[in-house]
Amino acid sequence: MMIDPLLILLFGILTVVGLVVFLRVNAFLSLLAAAMLVSFMTPLKPGQFWDNHIKELCLAFGTTAGNISILIAMGAIIGKCMLDSGSADRIVTMLRRLFGEKLIPAALLTSGFILSIPIFYDTTFYLLVPIARSLYKMMKKNYILYLLSIGLGATLTHTLTPPAPAPVIAAATLNIPLGSLLIVSLFVAALTAPFALGIAFLMNRLLPCPDVHFEDEPENTKQEHENTEPEHQKYQTSTISETNPSPSLFWSFAPILVPVFLISLQSVLEMLDKSKVLVWNDDWLVVKNLCRLLGDPQMALIIAAIISIGVLSHVRKFSLQELSNRIETAIFSAGMIILITSAGGAFGAMLRAARIGERIEECFQDETALTGISLLLLSFAVTAIIKTAQGSSTVAMITSAGIFAGIVKDSTVLPFHPAYLAVTIGLGSCVTGWMNDSGFWIFCRMGGIRETDALKTWTIGLILLGFSGLLIVLILSQLLPLTTLPI
Repeated sequence: MMIDPLLILLFGILTVVGLVVFLRVNAFLSLLAAAMLVSFMTPLKPGQFWDNHIKELCLAFGTTAGNISILIAMGAIIGKCMLDSGSADRIVTMLRRLFGEKLIPAALLTSGFILSIPIFYDTTFYLLVPIARSLYKMMKKNYILYLLSIGLGATLTHTLTPPAPAPVIAAATLNIPLGSLLIVSLFVAALTAPFALGIAFLMNRLLPCPDVHFEDEPENTKQEHENTEPEHQKYQTSTISETNPSPSLFWSFAPILVPVFLISLQSVLEMLDKSKVLVWNDDWLVVKNLCRLLGDPQMALIIAAIISIGVLSHVRKFSLQELSNRIETAIFSAGMIILITSAGGAFGAMLRAARIGERIEECFQDETALTGISLLLLSFAVTAIIKTAQGSSTVAMITSAGIFAGIVKDSTVLPFHPAYLAVTIGLGSCVTGWMNDSGFWIFCRMGGIRETDALKTWTIGLILLGFSGLLIVLILSQLLPLTTLPI
């Protein structure tokens, strides 16, 4: 019997939300159960048997794990070493002196915004979350503000601007030059950034005291976070005292800046190579291969982890056994994060296998005659529905771009540059980041936030971010249509 994909989606949502939120079942087991239910509700293809459901689920789980395992493990090691060595505290102290406490959220959002242009959102979050954690330990407040400032800033450029994969594919599908999309998307993202900061402040006010627990810290961490002021002063004194010296500012920043430099360098060289501006002859092939190797995000984070371990060893003078124990603690915490994130990826993959995206596409296949503001509103809504249904921003953008590609084949029907359409699709892919999105679990586990608190802050924050950007696009498309840009 053929089951409507939308009904499958409904059962999947009820299963994961019911198990995690109401029955308090472990997130990994809840997502695995929901993924299995969705898989078994999906009709088998001709010649397949029931065991194919399990094989497809395991394949999707393994694919997600393969993409994120090393990144998460290295990110956990970097975070642990930066916290234990005092690197994160040193950066926090510098930020407080340079910007003042009130401007620190803006500095974090700007950092996430800029870093997420050359590198992926996940990598940006892994690199900056130790700073947010250290800020929270030092100030005992505003943790949601710091986390969302990083996350929302990184989300803006990751979903809107090239060279992120989804905007590049959407541009190709809509036949928009990357240069035009880069100009428009950066303009829209920059204007949306103040709204993102305001959203972070709002969510922080709604949840000023989240239940925070870091996987790589003992169970009494919560009590430590709630210390009185004398203990707070004691923490700061011990951090900068002679018995626990901090590394220099250069070495404190090294685990963050080195991978950013390597990945950015590779991105620039790749763009120059594709545009034929840079031609590699045989004598330089070794250099090209070396740049590609070092610029790979996973390799770059491995190098950053080695640097952070070296800094920790040099500053704290730990024995090899103690150093190994610290690293193992980080790896153990990364293991649970990897399991939960991979299960979330498998859940989203099973929803995609149920052809939910195609079912939603059928509902809007006759709407290609729309133009103007109605087109922007519809493209945003379609992308948001697809993203909410199956969890992947990339899939949502690609699917939505395919739906509306026919409109931009003849650019004369649009009263504005088609790049606005691509940006609107990117903003729609921000809505909604919840339990079928691996990014949701990264935010929860790397940030040490409970799932219910993440739904109240991260999920709602992304919805508000998407609608804020949409409002800006609607205004800009009318006041500044940019029809003179190359199509």
